[in-house]
Amino acid sequence: MNWLFALPGLLLLLAAFLFVAGRRSRDGGLFRQVLPQLLLLLPLSAAVSLFSSAWLKNFPYSPRLLFFLWLLFWFFLVVLAVKALAYFVFDYLVLGKQGVHYPKLIKDVVVFILFVVGILLIARYYLKQDLTVLLASSAVLTVVVGFALQDVLGNLFSGIILNFEDSFKLGDWVRIGEREGRVEQFGWRSFKIRSIDRELIVIPNQTASKADVLIYGGGGQPVILKIRVGAGYGDSPDRVADAILKALATMADLRADPPPVVQLVGFGDFALEYEVKFWIDDYGRHNILASEARRRIWYAFRREGIEIPFPKRDVYLKRERKEAIAPEALAAALKRNEVLAAIGEEDFRNLLAAAEPRVYGGGETVIREGDAGDHLYHIVSGAMGVFKEGRSVAHLGAGDFFGEISLVTGEKTNATVTAERESVVIRVSSARFKQVVDMNEAMAEKLSAVIVRRQEEMRAFSEKNLLLDHGVLKKDSENLFKRILKYFASKK
Repeated sequence: MNWLFALPGLLLLLAAFLFVAGRRSRDGGLFRQVLPQLLLLLPLSAAVSLFSSAWLKNFPYSPRLLFFLWLLFWFFLVVLAVKALAYFVFDYLVLGKQGVHYPKLIKDVVVFILFVVGILLIARYYLKQDLTVLLASSAVLTVVVGFALQDVLGNLFSGIILNFEDSFKLGDWVRIGEREGRVEQFGWRSFKIRSIDRELIVIPNQTASKADVLIYGGGGQPVILKIRVGAGYGDSPDRVADAILKALATMADLRADPPPVVQLVGFGDFALEYEVKFWIDDYGRHNILASEARRRIWYAFRREGIEIPFPKRDVYLKRERKEAIAPEALAAALKRNEVLAAIGEEDFRNLLAAAEPRVYGGGETVIREGDAGDHLYHIVSGAMGVFKEGRSVAHLGAGDFFGEISLVTGEKTNATVTAERESVVIRVSSARFKQVVDMNEAMAEKLSAVIVRRQEEMRAFSEKNLLLDHGVLKKDSENLFKRILKYFASKK
């Protein structure tokens, strides 16, 4: 029996094996890649075995037809073998076992070289062609084609060099000339980058090989961002730098190591010029983070009274801009505060003169848990979130207040308060409060009861359905009452 009749059966067994192995992979594995070649090799192998049999061997055109059938069979077998070898090396070993993501261009080049080698082997051993004569006869054609395709070949070899040099990889943020984006794909002629605005940009490989390429965060390193800030000559550099660093300290997306840096870089016509440097991990968010940093710096400057000057050619009389809270509105807001409402009229007027309006932007920290508390804060507008050990405890709105325990006992703050959106607050210094308020036993008892009840209400809010224990409430109020009297006695 002719052994060629077993050839289709072997191909069927190979197809069945690849199908079973490919079911474990979501993309079908090697089976899906070589399925077209298998579908062509099966009828070719059947035709070869049929025309090689004794029944059709004496058919008039059988030898010539058999020659072309074998030629097609070997050609598609080379294609199948090259794909199988490339899959085993790149997809199974490099990507599957080593976890290394390779550029598609490298795989394409290797497949092309193996395919050319396979064609030359068919020409040498099946077509019985002398490869030396074949290559020499095509030298002139090669020169002509080379001149015609010099740009294409230049891009091809530039792409190969860029990939083997490992200058930049898939996923890197790069800047080439005026173009900036994340590398998405390497190709034969060009590679593609996706800009921060989601635009797909195609850059020829030769352009990248000749230009200066800036890689953001190459090798897993953090990326530095720089922003310029101007401040008035009347504000000291140390005070300005301290305000900027405090504003940036509350941004969780900035790296603490290396820490942010503020440098005085110039004496401008209208302002002292500062360069603020900070580091981030994801360059794709650099515009968002830079904008957020500028926003927080503006709010910090506004609160601290630091001027951001700007050039003007008009002559005008400068008027200092004050916070948009009229004295009457300020007094009315503080009168609604259940702590300050217990103060006598004369003490209230003295305290009102020391009240300071402040504006906080969303996300900024007003007080931090464990810090020395030295102010009472009354919310005029906006919203604040209260956090204990990183967990949300309460939400405060207009008319609410916080910081009262530090105001009357000098204790450290026991929670962190952060602005949920732009908020206006009135701040009263505990030192000024202690100086102007004439504390008596009745006032201290009332304040202690108010403060303890607020603490118990906050605990009830955080624990959902906690019932107030009036016995504990009375005991806490008496202890706090004694501490208040002791604290205020030190001013006499």
